[in-house]
Amino acid sequence: MPVGELSVPVGSSHKKQGGERMKKTKWRRLMSAAASAFMLTSMLPMYASAADPDGSSAPTEDNLPVSVEYQKVTDTLTDGGTFTIVSSDSSDKDLRIVHLTNGTTKLDRCRVNTAGDTLTPTDCEMSQYAGTHAHAWTISAVADGYTVKSETANGGYININAGSAQAGTEAQTLRIEETAEDGLYTISRTIGDTTYYLAYTSSGWSAGTEAYPVYLYEETEVQAEILPNGSTATGTTQDQPFAAGTGGSANFRIPSLITLDDGSLLAAIDARWNHAGDACALDTILSKSEDGGKTWTYSFPNYFNDSTDAKHSYATAFIDPAMIQGNDGTIYLLADLFPGGVALNTAPKAPLAKSGYEEIGGEYRLVLYASPLPENQAAYTHYVGDFGADGFAPVIDTEDSGTDYYVDQWYYLYNANKEKIYCAQLGSSKYVQQNVFYYNADLHVTAATYLWLVTSTDGGETWSAPSILNEQVRTGDSSDTAKFYGVGPGRGLAMSTGRIVFPCYTFYNADGNSSVIYSDDNGKTWERGEGLSWQTSEATVVEADGRLYMFARHGGYAVSTDGGETWSERQNTPGANIHTGCQINAIVYSKLIDGKTAILLSCPTGGSRANGKIYTGLVQENGSINWEYDYSVTANGGYYAYSCLTELADGSVGLLYENAGSSALYKNIPIADIASGASVGNERVLNVPLYGEYSMTVYEDFAGYDEIDADILDISVTDNGNGSYTVIFTGKKEGTVSFTETNSGIEYTVTVAPGELVNVSLEAGQSQSFILTDDTVGQEADPDIAEAEITSALYSDILGDCPGSLGTDSSYTGEVVGLENALYTFTGSDGNWVISNTDSKGTQVYLNLNGSSGKYPGGTSSTAFGLIAGSREGTFKLRDTSTGRHLHFYRDGQNIFDRCGNSCGTADEMEIFRPAADGETSGSAIPGYVQVTDASEITDGGKYLITAKVDDTYYALYPSTSTGSAYAHVIKIEPDKECIQLAITGVAPGTTDFMAGGVVYRITVSGYLAPVFTWAEDYTSATATFNHTDGSSQTVNCTVSSRTEIEAGCTSDGKMIYTASVEFNGKTYTDTREAVIPSSGHSYGEPVFQWSEDHSACTASVTCSECGDSKAYECEVTSETTEATATTDGATVYTATVTIGETAYSDTFTVTIPATGTDKPSGDTDKPSGDTDKPSGDSDKPAGGNDKPAAGGGADKPSGGNGSGSSDTPKTGDSFGSAFAYLLALAACGAVIIRMRRHRA
Repeated sequence: MPVGELSVPVGSSHKKQGGERMKKTKWRRLMSAAASAFMLTSMLPMYASAADPDGSSAPTEDNLPVSVEYQKVTDTLTDGGTFTIVSSDSSDKDLRIVHLTNGTTKLDRCRVNTAGDTLTPTDCEMSQYAGTHAHAWTISAVADGYTVKSETANGGYININAGSAQAGTEAQTLRIEETAEDGLYTISRTIGDTTYYLAYTSSGWSAGTEAYPVYLYEETEVQAEILPNGSTATGTTQDQPFAAGTGGSANFRIPSLITLDDGSLLAAIDARWNHAGDACALDTILSKSEDGGKTWTYSFPNYFNDSTDAKHSYATAFIDPAMIQGNDGTIYLLADLFPGGVALNTAPKAPLAKSGYEEIGGEYRLVLYASPLPENQAAYTHYVGDFGADGFAPVIDTEDSGTDYYVDQWYYLYNANKEKIYCAQLGSSKYVQQNVFYYNADLHVTAATYLWLVTSTDGGETWSAPSILNEQVRTGDSSDTAKFYGVGPGRGLAMSTGRIVFPCYTFYNADGNSSVIYSDDNGKTWERGEGLSWQTSEATVVEADGRLYMFARHGGYAVSTDGGETWSERQNTPGANIHTGCQINAIVYSKLIDGKTAILLSCPTGGSRANGKIYTGLVQENGSINWEYDYSVTANGGYYAYSCLTELADGSVGLLYENAGSSALYKNIPIADIASGASVGNERVLNVPLYGEYSMTVYEDFAGYDEIDADILDISVTDNGNGSYTVIFTGKKEGTVSFTETNSGIEYTVTVAPGELVNVSLEAGQSQSFILTDDTVGQEADPDIAEAEITSALYSDILGDCPGSLGTDSSYTGEVVGLENALYTFTGSDGNWVISNTDSKGTQVYLNLNGSSGKYPGGTSSTAFGLIAGSREGTFKLRDTSTGRHLHFYRDGQNIFDRCGNSCGTADEMEIFRPAADGETSGSAIPGYVQVTDASEITDGGKYLITAKVDDTYYALYPSTSTGSAYAHVIKIEPDKECIQLAITGVAPGTTDFMAGGVVYRITVSGYLAPVFTWAEDYTSATATFNHTDGSSQTVNCTVSSRTEIEAGCTSDGKMIYTASVEFNGKTYTDTREAVIPSSGHSYGEPVFQWSEDHSACTASVTCSECGDSKAYECEVTSETTEATATTDGATVYTATVTIGETAYSDTFTVTIPATGTDKPSGDTDKPSGDTDKPSGDSDKPAGGNDKPAAGGGADKPSGGNGSGSSDTPKTGDSFGSAFAYLLALAACGAVIIRMRRHRA
């Protein structure tokens, strides 16, 4: 590896020797060359420097050599110094290094990882470049300038000519001048009167006439620094466990997620640092949340520091984590480990079909080689012995059985004295302890792949020494030719029996099949089950109703009844549209759903890594699965790749999924959303659309909802006559109701809310238009507030541009946008066009055919294109000048772009259009655009549509950086596409709803709303408050008038009407209130007493003076007799008493008994005494009202004083003759009435 690869990562700080840049003398340069030679030797495969390493020559802390790094030049150049030349900018913002490959003349380029005070190049020691090229150049002073000579084997010089730069065998004298900006230089050569500058362009290093600044980094000796093993990096993030930059990594892939017994969340993923590849410096980063995903704390359970935190071709890689917590609380973290330089892809070397273990003396041993390269591992030289109590295992030499090395439990190397030994770190000048997995170590494991297991018993705070499981699950089968047996990433399984299970899969020259490894002794020993019978790749496994279910990446699932030791034949998944080109993940939910065990399965759907869903499958009694519910995580082509599910303590579901090519997003999802409308345990949560319906079928009568708020929700039940019932919920008003269904006992919570809500703000007379996908009206607007009208229209009239449709499949039925969004800017000149656009997120997107697939022709880095005339008139072929690839379009129904070589018929012939100028007639099949028929019409900075015609339909290139959906890069041009248009016009201030196509348009017409009246308690005054839609208000006093609507009676209330009037903004508003006039009650007079003939009974009657109503009361009658004597009359006095209301009344009637001593009544016996014939005053007329007499103040109390009476209570004016006749009659009976008297008690 070139010495130029030894540099310091971003953030490192190293003092230069003596605090000054070292000015190299000849001796100093010789020492530097020696140090560089040592560094180069230490970074090359060990077999090149030591056929049989013995450990004694390996550097220890006491004898580290001087290190070399590249430091930015900011002052005088050193004559004869070694430098790296770096661009100052590029079209894609990545800096580039000038490098030269042996035997070539092209000044090629490598990307820069970091370019601060020290330089870290991105490793490009791969494939044909490995060991053949250098970034280093020797700059030597000569007369009138400098020469710049490559340190490759052929040692070419930089030559600058008119319009080009390349390496030549003859030295040219170049000028190297410092610019006004510190740290920047120009490298140039003058030819005639023109000066040409070395410059980086979109097509690579070349020469131009404009001054182009470059950075120079000089090779410098520094004191060696030793880095500690592992990583202690930790920190916290909010909401997301792996936001970009977490732990220093910009890229993350392959998520794992579990919930611990204490409710904490534990997430793991590959930290891929500055790239997204599947090898070459990957580590496992873990993040823990103890608050349900709000706050996360990260750490690194698997971390090798053999390289800087950046891509290096020969770096190790931990990849594909899977976790589970066992029933004893132990956390298991299993990952694949690739040794330096080896991987299934991305790395320079493919793995060998070996386990890494050989049987030696009856036991399998981890064997080691002098070379890390698979082609040089014909015979192992060492093997690892047994670990002792001190944690060390001897490394035994196969030749003499001697021990020159030891390893610890993490497989770091020590010499014979158990001293740490070191090697150079890839990508920096630092040193790290050797490890048998490191490319720069003395000894190397087999160039195979390894299952690396670590455990934690403290919730992921600390981790155990690793166990390499290859010995137990990959040995003993000589027929196994798999290059790889690795983890099915995401989750393992802790069975109800205590067995720990992890899915794994094989890879030969393609995906093999899946099986599981399992442990019944808490991870001490492991077994491998049988593989599935069909090609499966990555898989996920769950336990449900006593069975294991394994779902596989390539489709289908298998069932095991023996804990994963054997598996059934393939079962299909009808009802779940699983994309078969991506990992999937599954869990079993803790509660029954619709009364059955439920499996939740996360996957992309359709034909690409997009449109992610979570399916809910209900396990039937026979073990089959019905996929009853699905929940969309991403839609409309939204990216969705690897994912992992877990159930949180609150019953919600946590999801960690790849939402882009190298990023992952965490979210919590309520189970009620995932299984919408299902019963979960004993609860069912329903979301009913406002003004819409939700329907379900039940199998027993549905009851118990009588008390719900009928203003919010209506429920109707129909007996289907076959044992089933259809229940329809209709949303009437926003709100939530709850009830317990009587027959099932299920607790229902039903929320009514708009399925989709669009807020519309208008002023009176103002209109807004909307595009509808469905014109079904579910709710009309209040016509006093707003008018809503649905009509048909052309998209072109609405957009003011020719329309095109986006989509997620070849039919392109998605969002419709104007073609201005598909216009690409051409920058440059003929044969060297950089073609770019801006996507909907504002990202600069370049036409680039150099990505992972030509079906994704949009990228963030630029490349140059030339235009070649096609065979059909007016067509062009767009050719990438750096690769010769052409843009082409599938016209076979796929309707997507791709790339091809320089011969693909007419599939690569495109038509180019420009916007028509003002007043110009387009005259083309695309209204508003003019076809370009000659390349000379293309101008620098011009904007153009790049289209492919299929029959009579055009498809245009559309800006996207998606690597999950080829359809995201295409727009279908549809000039005559119609739409359904909704026009809403404000009428008067207020708020009203209109619903069409399931979308609720909440219309607010601004202004003052109808007033709110506030009344005084006695209704004699009122105010009116006018609230404005902007939140302000005005309060105005009202004029109040009143009128009697109904007069009050003795027993009936009357009614008074009060009217408040107010004038505001030219309009009069009124409000009325009704007040009750209480009934007056009866106004009864004095009672009239009526005696029976024998005076044993009496009644008292009163009469209302207002309405004539009368009432009679029975009196209590008592009597007292005074016997007559011979000379004195006796008497019987009858007294009647009665209480009317709260007043007591009485009346008396006296009967005289004549004296017994004479035959003739004396004197006045024939005549009642006093005024007995004359009742007093107005005794027959009670005074006053309100049921009480006027005099005396008591209710029902007669007026006046005592008075005589008779059985009929005679009135004034009765004749004397009548009285006298009556007395004679009484006398005949031996008694005479003397007096009657009444009085109030």
